[in-house]
Amino acid sequence: MTLRLHQLRALVGVVEHGGIRAASRHLHLSQAALTKSLRQLEEDAGVALIRRSPRGVVLTDAGQRLLARARLVTRQLDLADEELSHAADEQQGQIRVALTPYITLTHLGQVFSWFRQRYPKVSVELAEGLMSRVVPRLREGTLDLAVVAETGDLPVGEFNDRSILELEQSIAVRAGHPVLINPTPAALAQLEWVLTGPRDGLKSAHLRAIFERAGVAPPQQIVYAETLTALAVMRHSDVAGIIPAPLLRLPECRGMVAVPPSALQVGTLTLKLLTRPDVPLMPATEYMAQCLEDVCKGQPSR
Repeated sequence: MTLRLHQLRALVGVVEHGGIRAASRHLHLSQAALTKSLRQLEEDAGVALIRRSPRGVVLTDAGQRLLARARLVTRQLDLADEELSHAADEQQGQIRVALTPYITLTHLGQVFSWFRQRYPKVSVELAEGLMSRVVPRLREGTLDLAVVAETGDLPVGEFNDRSILELEQSIAVRAGHPVLINPTPAALAQLEWVLTGPRDGLKSAHLRAIFERAGVAPPQQIVYAETLTALAVMRHSDVAGIIPAPLLRLPECRGMVAVPPSALQVGTLTLKLLTRPDVPLMPATEYMAQCLEDVCKGQPSR
């Protein structure tokens, strides 16, 4: 079986752009040429890869498996092309970075300013660095660099990772919350809680463990939300949550306060910088990584 690059680009294109018409515009091909490439890919692969439906193109199981490899192959070739272009002009290319919301809210402005002083023309894509989104994209090669919160679900040994910041955490509620009168573990357990990110067993297990260590049954009502949504819910209702303590100084957390220390020990949060071990970083990506590390160390300028 011989798979050709233009066929793999066709597959990636129809998935990322939602259909043949949009992909053909992006790839600067006619719809007929793109359809032919997909048909030849299926013939070469010997299995059906896509199904057409009124809602667009849907991948078969075999198509899903090939897509992950196709994204990696096409991204690595794009990086090679960018690397060669960079050798002639370091202001070309693109970097794709995912950042945990804490970095976005506290340090991104400074990091981006430093980066633009060195690389004013390099294209930058920024995404939210939730672990469940970062890991697949790093595997596919559609992400170059990520800073994530270590929550126990980082695959061991799969990526280069280094700790760049450790944060104290606080239980937080809105100012004037009734629980502040007597914030015992039992009283906190009666509240509704919000956890950030997608619903998964690790986050709820961590919350249960905090209460169980204090000898109290854990909360029964839990809301799962994106970070900014979680902060809004906490500011305007009686929902409690756990956040990095420095966030309470930001405008996004105005009207929220830390619950006084109690028998509940919430621990610290470690932020890690992730890259693929088998792909050398472009100079612009390496500089972005260094800026992130420097700002987390408190370096005032570059």
